[in-house]
Amino acid sequence: MKSLNELIAVLVTPHAPTQLWRIAPCGLIDMSIDNQGRWFHQGSEITRLEMMKLFASVLNYRQGIYTLITPSEKCQIQVADAPFLIKTWTTYQLGTQSVIVCEDNLGRQWPICEQFPLITKLYCGQVVPYLCLPNGLTARIQRSVYYQWADVAEQDSKGAYLNSANNRYYLC
Repeated sequence: MKSLNELIAVLVTPHAPTQLWRIAPCGLIDMSIDNQGRWFHQGSEITRLEMMKLFASVLNYRQGIYTLITPSEKCQIQVADAPFLIKTWTTYQLGTQSVIVCEDNLGRQWPICEQFPLITKLYCGQVVPYLCLPNGLTARIQRSVYYQWADVAEQDSKGAYLNSANNRYYLC
C-alpha cells in the first residue's frame, strides 16, 4: 500500500448507509452494551461475533443517544461507556510515514489518523484515550494497550504522544 486512503479502504469495514434512512424512532429496546464492550439482549449476552458485527454496522450516536438504525426501525439502546474497546494494535509503514492500526473487540481495524483520531476523556475518574469512529461512535483504549503505548510514546512539553499518519495524538 502506498497511501493512507488505500490502507483505510483495505482495513476499515464500511458502515451501513444509515444516514440515508429516515425512520421514526421506535423507542428504547431491551438491548445494551456494558463498559467491557459486551452486548446484551433481554438480559442475555450476545456471543455470536457476526451478530455483534451486524448490530455494530447500524449503530449510531447522536446528541447523547445510541440508536440501531435499519431501513425499517430506529431503536434506542443503552451503552455504559463506549460501545467498543481497542484490544490490540500494530504499526504499518506507508513510505516515510508510520500508521498505528488498532483492532477493536469485534476484530475490526482502525488506523489512527485525521479520519479516526485519538481523543481523551474521563472514564472512572481517569483521563483515558478513545478512538473516534464513524457515526459518532468511539472505542475506549484498553488498559493493556495504553501501557504498551506509554512504553513507545514520545514526549514534549504537552505530554506523552503517539505519532501516527504524521500527526501527534496525546495520551492524556
